Amino acid sequence: MQNLDYNAELRLKQNKVEGHLKRIGGLDLSKVEIEDIIGMEDPYRYRNKSQFPFGMRNGENITGFYAGRTHSIVQFDDCIIGIKENKIVLNTVLDFMGKYKIAAYNEEDGKGLIRHVLIRKGFATGELMVCVVINGDELPFKKELVKLLKAEFTDSIKSISLNINKKNTNVILGEKIVTLYGNNYIEDYIGDVKFQISPQSFYQVNPRQTKKLYDKALEYAALTGMEKVWDMYCGIGTISLFLARSAAFVY
Repeated sequence: MQNLDYNAELRLKQNKVEGHLKRIGGLDLSKVEIEDIIGMEDPYRYRNKSQFPFGMRNGENITGFYAGRTHSIVQFDDCIIGIKENKIVLNTVLDFMGKYKIAAYNEEDGKGLIRHVLIRKGFATGELMVCVVINGDELPFKKELVKLLKAEFTDSIKSISLNINKKNTNVILGEKIVTLYGNNYIEDYIGDVKFQISPQSFYQVNPRQTKKLYDKALEYAALTGMEKVWDMYCGIGTISLFLARSAAFVY
């Protein structure tokens, strides 16, 4: 909600939650304590993962984000909630596609090769991942793309891969990953717990707030070290491992 003052955005979100508790939950909020929302000190450049669709417009490859409720790409190369590296990666991939005459994917006829580019960064480690989603089994001149990306991110880039997705589907990632450089994962920390994150991993996209969220969950749980804890729909287990130090066992 970048068009709003951030404090106004927090008030809007708080009001929305309270409205859900009353309307859907049927709660009498006069008998419930609603604590203030915990916002960010700096609500920009916080998002550690972005997925950018690629397409064609007037014969040129473009990227950006989909307009709301459509698959029409709003063309741009930067968004201030995303990391600064996004712009460099996207322009490097577009330049590579232009130089080697590689076309973006066209949903209407199923032709073209580059579908999406997924970018992840470990904020604690500085490690960068680039995963190019393709409509095929091979990317021509892939060694050149690796060389271009390594030249831009000499020390930070730790994973460059292809994801194979030849299905006519809205799902971004296919099942097969082909590693072109480095590992098929990057590493990051929440608190002092280290995680390996692949292109398919679910991992909280706002690392600054994640630590605050988990600390608050741990505070409310008030664990004594004797409890058995269940973490439902756990992704790669970020909450599980965070709580494990304070419980007898975590499922």
